[in-house]
Amino acid sequence: SSRRMLNFEEGWSYMQKGITKLIKIIEGEPEPPFSSATYIKFYETIYNMCTQKDDYSQQLYEKYRQVIEDYTIQTVLPSLREKHGNDMLEELIKRWNNHKIMVKWLERFFYYLDRYFVPQQALPTLREVGLTCFRDLVYREMHSTAKEAVLALIHKEREGEHIDRELVKNVLDIFVENGIGTLEKYEEDFESFLLQDTASYYSCKVSRWIQEDSCLDYMLKCEECLEKERDRVTYYLHSSTEPKLVEAVKEAFDEILKKDGGSEKLK
Repeated sequence: SSRRMLNFEEGWSYMQKGITKLIKIIEGEPEPPFSSATYIKFYETIYNMCTQKDDYSQQLYEKYRQVIEDYTIQTVLPSLREKHGNDMLEELIKRWNNHKIMVKWLERFFYYLDRYFVPQQALPTLREVGLTCFRDLVYREMHSTAKEAVLALIHKEREGEHIDRELVKNVLDIFVENGIGTLEKYEEDFESFLLQDTASYYSCKVSRWIQEDSCLDYMLKCEECLEKERDRVTYYLHSSTEPKLVEAVKEAFDEILKKDGGSEKLK
């Protein structure tokens, strides 16, 4: 074949132009979109670097990960570390959505690797590598702060304040999606704390109500609270949380009835 051999430096410096352009687009800088012709050129560059006598598949697979890691460490993490509360949650959602767009585009540029190199070597797919980068670098660092911020919002809502439910839903989706196919992260890093919080919140409420209310009023309040908690599931919690949440609320209600003072009051 008359095809000229591409050395690694040459091929990679061309790929870097595409990556720089992609990052500018993702960061919302004024940058014209990719034309299909340029896009095909990037795909072909990778294809050529993997199918010539000097096969650079292994190096390119590592570069792919490195590109995502560098961007995450240099740009994404600093932007999150400087924000707090709701602003941080908004930024986290934006960064997660951007991350998914970036992975999608890079997956296309590097498609030839996914097609041949990854299955031959039994390696994680480009998508898995991309998502794992976010999980290990961003999610791992931010999930605890994000959880605290979300629980604070839920507390406000329970106290009758209006909160941005869409925001909460989008943040909790990040917990779900970073389980990469399981609910493990959502359950361990968020749900377990929510359930503890719920139990202690209603135990406090109940001990006040038991002093103030007649038996009927107390029962009505309990029903109303259960209704509101079920609503929360509909609006922003994962559906698998519902039975556990209902259980936590009911336990708080029953707990007080077992205590002597309470049982007198509620006959």
